[in-house]
Amino acid sequence: MSSRLLQLLLISSLLLNSFVIAGFVYRSWIAPPVEMGLTPPPPPPPPPGGAPGAAPRPGPLEVITRELSLDDGQREVFRGLIEQHAAKRRQRLQEIHRDREQVAVEMRRPQPDLTKVEGLIDRVSELRGELIKENLRTLAAFEPKLSPEQRGRMYVIFADRFAGAPPAPQRPREPASPRPPQ
Repeated sequence: MSSRLLQLLLISSLLLNSFVIAGFVYRSWIAPPVEMGLTPPPPPPPPPGGAPGAAPRPGPLEVITRELSLDDGQREVFRGLIEQHAAKRRQRLQEIHRDREQVAVEMRRPQPDLTKVEGLIDRVSELRGELIKENLRTLAAFEPKLSPEQRGRMYVIFADRFAGAPPAPQRPREPASPRPPQ
């Protein structure tokens, strides 16, 4: 074999190995992980002022209207219910955000006060619980305006959003064979 051919083969091998390692590094440390069976998270909201051509993130009214196929009358009733409780919801979200910031500030200190952090975390959990209960009350107030099919679908949507993604179906277990007597 000539020395040129040997150099060419070594260079090709080096390039191939470099691409394999680069792919491994990209997949392991740079690319976002792919969760099996989960849909990707929704896109982040557009920056204030909005980017030209960027579609705004749909609000709860648009999502429910689309997923339940609401007519115009139902949509207006639902909009009224959302607007009726919007100020209280915004206030709770601001309190949650403020408490989470206080947790972050406290945890960045050299000697964080864990009692204070635990109290803030309990408060955030309580506020989130109240927010979820308020959402459920809003849905219950809207329920009489829905058809039976829409009503069932609405609670399935709420359950999916509350509990997260539905669990993966499990295979039925085979009955265990009886043990022979010893």
